[in-house]
Amino acid sequence: MDMNRIADEGWPEPIDASEDAARFVERYEPAVRRFFARRLPVGADVDDFTQELFARLFRRGAGDQIQNSEGYLFRIAANMLIEHTRREARHRTDAYDPTDHVFAHCREDRSPERVVMGEEAFSRVIQILQGLPERTRAVFLLNRYEGLAGSEIGKRLGISLSAVEKHMMRAIAELQAGLK
Repeated sequence: MDMNRIADEGWPEPIDASEDAARFVERYEPAVRRFFARRLPVGADVDDFTQELFARLFRRGAGDQIQNSEGYLFRIAANMLIEHTRREARHRTDAYDPTDHVFAHCREDRSPERVVMGEEAFSRVIQILQGLPERTRAVFLLNRYEGLAGSEIGKRLGISLSAVEKHMMRAIAELQAGLK
């Protein structure tokens, strides 16, 4: 580890590996806390990380066999940060989806009758859309399936925003009436 960097960071000078555990902790704890405080997300418990770091170090025992105590200490700290980042990433991908409850009834009730009803409703929507005038159908599909805004649809089809709105209202009214 670069000694100039250590001095710049305010870390203590390296100590003899044979020093006792209490003195080692006393000497390095402030530097370890700063290390974690700078690198952990806001709200993470620096105390817990610091305590775990020294616990890992002393669990290993044989502190006098470590050639570079300081380097080893901060390598453990860096590995802890990597583990934390990986654990958080895994947690985010496995996290609860707030929309799960909205569709829970759909997953729970997949009876054959319900599947047939869904297929029939889908077929009915397709029939209604096919029965719409071409421009009305185009406006509806551009908006609902391609996500275009009214002004973009108007530019693409060469019609006014007011005409786009009227076509959308007509398509929605036809779908509502046809699905009752």
